[in-house]
Amino acid sequence: LNTDVISAQTELAAEPADTDEFMVSDAGVLKRIDYSLIKGGGKVLQVAQASISTSVSSTSATFVTAGFTATFSSLSSSSSKILCTLAGGRISYGDAAVDPNKMSVTLYSSIDGATATDIMSSAPFSHYDLYSGGGGFSYSHAGCFLYSPSTTDSVAITPYYRAVNDYGTPYFNHLSTSGEASNIPATVTLTLMEIGA
Repeated sequence: LNTDVISAQTELAAEPADTDEFMVSDAGVLKRIDYSLIKGGGKVLQVAQASISTSVSSTSATFVTAGFTATFSSLSSSSSKILCTLAGGRISYGDAAVDPNKMSVTLYSSIDGATATDIMSSAPFSHYDLYSGGGGFSYSHAGCFLYSPSTTDSVAITPYYRAVNDYGTPYFNHLSTSGEASNIPATVTLTLMEIGA
């Protein structure tokens, strides 16, 4: 081979596609191999976030939107997974005579603008319950879910919540009016990370 057979070619300025091929020597025998067989997996490819800092409540026994959405305009590969993490809020304590209100939280996904569907309904623990504030009480939010959308289209994920049993009116993000942290803003954030296969 000429010494410029590689350097004379157009430079690839991005990560190779899965079907891009390389030439290797397999114990002295020249062979070609797809990039998909040698690339590393498990790295974070992109991150998206959305948050809410206002108080949201509902007495609905069916899921309603929490009012904020994190979106990827596209995914790098249909084999990617999305790690969804919901965290934030604040913990404060007020009127001990007021029982905290319980809610169930899940995540809905819309792919390429389609109707959003519950992506946690088939999980081993389909939704997670938490106490969400009542009167002077506020409780922090925390939860995560690994989602396999099997697409390269846009993916929009929105937290949804509902009241549980007879626990009163749950606040998805409770801004308490009493207690030791009543004047501190509360924010709940949804973080999405696309994880390469």
